[in-house]
Amino acid sequence: MGEHLLFENKWGAFTVASKGASLLSLQVEGIELLYDFGDDWQQWASGAVMFPFPIRMASGNVMHFEGVEYPWPINDEKHRAALHGLTPWEEFVLTQIPNGIQARWSYDGSKEYYPFPCQLIISYMLQENGLTLSFRVENLGQKKLPFHMGWHPYFKIGDRPALWPEPAHRLKKNEVSHPGQKIQFEGFDWSLEVDGAFFMESVHLESIEIEPMSTITQVFRPAGAPFVAIEPITGLGHPDFPWRTVLPGAADEVATIIRL
Repeated sequence: MGEHLLFENKWGAFTVASKGASLLSLQVEGIELLYDFGDDWQQWASGAVMFPFPIRMASGNVMHFEGVEYPWPINDEKHRAALHGLTPWEEFVLTQIPNGIQARWSYDGSKEYYPFPCQLIISYMLQENGLTLSFRVENLGQKKLPFHMGWHPYFKIGDRPALWPEPAHRLKKNEVSHPGQKIQFEGFDWSLEVDGAFFMESVHLESIEIEPMSTITQVFRPAGAPFVAIEPITGLGHPDFPWRTVLPGAADEVATIIRL
């Protein structure tokens, strides 16, 4: 199961697992914000960091970058797709830092479907303004590195989540749930499964604010479930969301914040 590390200060407490640099619990002002899956947390990728892409690519499993195709293994047979990238199943090295926990993962580029050596540094910091999650991607290779980043926290909810403001648009899905063109949003039907990428400039779930990483945020909730995943993402393998890139020897950083 790997290592679990607990951090506490005057603003609250949180727990990070080494597998996937996963945030498993978060208490702010004495309130637990995240859903507890118990021993099943890995099956749901609960709180995991998703790199070099989140959710499902528009193509299903082929990463297109600068004229080259990189076919990924399909690990989501139901949707004939590659899902959640590499990192939810990787072990990170955890260390305490001021006001939080840092998780570090080094990759040698040995997988032919992602031949881009890199180091990923994840920092969780709990301060007065909430929990900040920052990602730093360092390119250790000799060619430009493509990526998108995502995060997979599950929040506790009641029967009908109060998610606002409602988005104006979403990405339409095909018959196997691959994201497609931008369409008008027609409302959340919480009696059914909700799963898709929605255009949201800000995201509020009841008393919680989740700061987006880009113009779209993924939302997933099985019908009737006592939890919902609000997933900040930088983009996905989709024509409207070009890959972020990092030059050799350089780095890129993105961040998101959870606050009450």
